[in-house]
Amino acid sequence: MNLSEPSRKIPKNYRNITGKIPSKKPNRMISFESKLERDFLYLFEYENFVIKILEQPITIEYFIDKRYTYTPDFYIETPPKYNNIIIEVKYYNELKKIFSTEKQKYKAMISYLKNKNLDFKFFTDRCTYIQSDEYKFNVNFLLNYEDLSIENYEIIYNLFIPQITVQQVLEQYNSDKFKQLSIISTIWAMVRKKILIVDMYEKLTPETQLLQLRPYDEYLLQLFLPSFSTPIIHK
Repeated sequence: MNLSEPSRKIPKNYRNITGKIPSKKPNRMISFESKLERDFLYLFEYENFVIKILEQPITIEYFIDKRYTYTPDFYIETPPKYNNIIIEVKYYNELKKIFSTEKQKYKAMISYLKNKNLDFKFFTDRCTYIQSDEYKFNVNFLLNYEDLSIENYEIIYNLFIPQITVQQVLEQYNSDKFKQLSIISTIWAMVRKKILIVDMYEKLTPETQLLQLRPYDEYLLQLFLPSFSTPIIHK
C-alpha cells in the first residue's frame, strides 16, 4: 500500500469549494474538495499529534452487483504508539442521508484495513472545533507563528502569572510600544507551541488571558502527544 502520494487527483468542481493549502506535513500543497475538508486540514496542520497528511490516499475496489471503487479523503500519520487513520470527511446530515446506500464501500474499507494497523474514521461538522468560528480563526492565526523561534522565552517565564493578559505582559516588559513588539511574536509562538495555554474558543486578542505556562522541558518531551482540544473523531 503506497501512502506517499495521492491515488486520485481532485478535479475542479463548480458545486463545491475546491483548492489547496500549503502544508509542512509533508512540505507541499494539499488538495481539498469541500469547505469542511479545508477546515479539517487546518486542524491537522495545527495539531502536533498529526505527523503527516495525505489526501486521496488509497483507492480500493469492491463488488455488489458490479465493480465499484472508493477513495477516502485523507490519511493521517500519528506517533508510533497510535494507529494511523484513514478519514472520510462528511457533513453529518449528508452522511446520515447517504449512509444506507453507501455503507457497503465503508465496510469494504474497514475490511481492507484489517490487520494493517490503520483505523477508519468519519470526521463530521459535529466536531466542536468545526462549529467554533473563534477556534478556526485562532488556528489560522497561530499557524503564522509555526516556524518562529522562541529564544527569548525566559522573559515570558519571568513575567507570567495565571490569567495575566497578553497586553499586561507587554506593559510589564516595557512601556515603549516599539520594544513591546520584540516579544509579542514570542508570546503567540509560545501559544502556537502550546507552552502558553489559552482558551482557544475565544478569539485571540491583546486581552486574551494566559491561563497556564508549561515548563519548557515538558514542552520538548511532550511535543508529539495528542492535544486535540475536543473529540473530533466520529464513528
